[in-house]
Amino acid sequence: MKYSSSICFVDSILPIEINSGEIFKNDNLQIIFGDYNEILEQIHYYNITRYKFINLSKNSLFPLIDYSSLSCRVEYGAIVRDKVKLEKNCIILMGAVVNVGASIGENTMVDMNAVIGSNAKVGKNCHIGAGAVISGTMEPYSSKPVVVKDNTFIGANSVILEGITIGSNVIIGASSCVTKDIPDNVVAYGVPARIKRLVKENDINKIQKDLR
Repeated sequence: MKYSSSICFVDSILPIEINSGEIFKNDNLQIIFGDYNEILEQIHYYNITRYKFINLSKNSLFPLIDYSSLSCRVEYGAIVRDKVKLEKNCIILMGAVVNVGASIGENTMVDMNAVIGSNAKVGKNCHIGAGAVISGTMEPYSSKPVVVKDNTFIGANSVILEGITIGSNVIIGASSCVTKDIPDNVVAYGVPARIKRLVKENDINKIQKDLR
């Protein structure tokens, strides 16, 4: 099934009905939230001539998540699709995309324009830098997902390739391309990313301070 999410303002009191979504009415106006094609079918059925659509998506395989149910912060302009798990107090900034089946741990920030691919697993207290890409595993669905463990920092514009596991307390430098698994407690960067040294206490303290 494909979804075409829409809001439609209808200048009519005719008894419009839809199978999915909601309709809000007053004496001479109906506001309909639902699938575009289903709403349009009703408009044509009743020969309604005064209406206005605001289309939120077109032929999407998955709807967006219900933001009202979340206990975290999702900024305007972020896109979080259905079947995503967002833990308490995580932050998804404007322009970020979190794809189907991904999970984001407590207190983790996904910065502006970052992409979290399908089924990726990001742990607690992480920072996914602006423009970073955590690859997804939607096709084929059975592929090994990317795993980013707790307390890890992924630098801006970095790319984590499909199937990679990045350990806890890791720092990946900006604009890196991670092509192999990275163990705990190291700093790695470059194209391809290579381990440069162990993480120091000052590194972690600075990152934690700068997360918010």
